[in-house]
Amino acid sequence: MITDETVHQCRLQTIRDVIRYAMTQFKTNHIFCGHGCADPYEEAYFLVLRTLKLDFEDLDRFWDARLSNAELKLLLERIERRAVDKIPTPYLLKEAWLTEHPFYCDERVIIPRSFIAELLKDELAPWVTDVEGVSSVLDLCTGSGCLGILAAEAFPNAHVDCVDISKDALDVARINVEHYGMADRIELIQSDLFNALEGKSYDLIISNPPYVTTAAMQSLPEEYLHEPSIALGAGDDGLDIVRRLMSEAKEHLNNKGLLIVEVGDGREACEAAFPRVPFTWLATEEEDSMVFLLRKNELP
Repeated sequence: MITDETVHQCRLQTIRDVIRYAMTQFKTNHIFCGHGCADPYEEAYFLVLRTLKLDFEDLDRFWDARLSNAELKLLLERIERRAVDKIPTPYLLKEAWLTEHPFYCDERVIIPRSFIAELLKDELAPWVTDVEGVSSVLDLCTGSGCLGILAAEAFPNAHVDCVDISKDALDVARINVEHYGMADRIELIQSDLFNALEGKSYDLIISNPPYVTTAAMQSLPEEYLHEPSIALGAGDDGLDIVRRLMSEAKEHLNNKGLLIVEVGDGREACEAAFPRVPFTWLATEEEDSMVFLLRKNELP
């Protein structure tokens, strides 16, 4: 526990001092970096700057700025919770970043992260050739609403339905939709996949569903145990939700509609489960087999 006496005796004074201290604590306690930061330095940098409400480009100007006792106490508390309790930094900050977009998040929802975000940044080129012609998008398993919001930005004429089975997740998504001023273009719908979408069809369906296998769920790093398990686990081969998507999506796609789904390291399982389906695997900067694309006429 961090007390006022701890802060008074602490020799840390500047942002430089605290980032260095955080890195040491993170390495000593063997944190796992899997929620947007690549290594302990990036994690320390993110936690310290955003706790202080500084922008990332501000570090050079404020590297040697002295911290107040109140700032130092808050930072030490968060560093301890990250290092010892293994609470992911986005939950401590109530903030996660995706393609330079900040999103509110807390323990009610999985921390925003998806390779689909990178694809939306490029407006799904070359697969979508008429950006302004996309009029309807469905974001299934929306969580915090991050992909639905990015899709609304990418396709300015589209109405977006963001769907999740969890009311808690939709409450978080509502915060983000309102922050981005998109309440008139994005509808939040509580539904078990397509169950509440009878009669609706879309030009584009995107989904980052649960895809962690049962075996992998048993060996997740401690950080992931703070996330809702319903947003992670998907059965023995990780395809429980994907199978439903594959069987139900076709009737909810317009002619020439596209289905884009993230499956993590489930490519081999997908191709084994659907050997006759001509998956197109989309390349991103870091991976080339995490996200598949199917046209309506390619679905089984």
